[in-house]
Amino acid sequence: MKVTGMVIGVFPQGEYDRRITLLTRERGKITAFVKSARRQGSRFLGTTDMFAFGNFDLYVGRTSYNVQNAEISNYFDNFRMDMVGAYYGMYFAELAEFYALENNDESELLLLLYRALQGLKSEKLTNDFVRRVFEIKLFMIEGEFIPVEKAGEFSEALNKTLEYIHASSIEKLFNFGLSESLFKELSEVADYERRHLVDKKLSSLEILETMTS
Repeated sequence: MKVTGMVIGVFPQGEYDRRITLLTRERGKITAFVKSARRQGSRFLGTTDMFAFGNFDLYVGRTSYNVQNAEISNYFDNFRMDMVGAYYGMYFAELAEFYALENNDESELLLLLYRALQGLKSEKLTNDFVRRVFEIKLFMIEGEFIPVEKAGEFSEALNKTLEYIHASSIEKLFNFGLSESLFKELSEVADYERRHLVDKKLSSLEILETMTS
C-alpha cells in the first residue's frame, strides 16, 4: 500500500527500530514501525525524521503497518538549524495529530500543515503570524470554529480577516498582512478557540511559549 504523508511523531522502539505517526492523505493518521531505522547506515535514517514528507510504501503486519520503502520529497531540514522554528512546527504537528482520524481523508489537513511549515521558512512571514492563521484555519476546516462572543468588542477589520481565512484556499492562505492591533485581536481569538476546543495538554506549545516569552 502506498500513501502520501508526513511524519508527525517519532518514537524509539527497541534497540534499533522506530515507531512513527504518519499524517496521510489517503488513510488519515496511522502508526507504522520502521525496522533498523536507528541503525548506523540504515536507508531509513532520514526518512523517519520529524516532518519528512513524501510517499511511503507500507505493508500490513499482524498488528500494525510497517514501512517497506519511502521516497522523501521534502525533509524540512531547515529546522535542524532553527530550534524555535522547529518547535512551532512540532506544535502544528501536535495540533494536527489531535484532530486527525484513522482511515479518514485528511488531504486538507495535510496540505494545511505542509503550507504552514513552508510559511515558517519564509522571510516575509513571522512565525507568530503563521501560527495564528494556521490555528484558526485548522479549527474552521474541522468544523469546530466557535463564533466569537462579544463580537462588538472586536473591529470590523477582524471580522473581514476571519471571513478571508474561512474562504481562502490553503494555497493562498498566508498571502495577506495585518496591522499590529489587528494581529493582537486575531491572536486573542485563536487563544480563545484553542482553550475551548482542545482538551489536551500540548507539550510542544508549553515549550514554545517558554522559548518565545
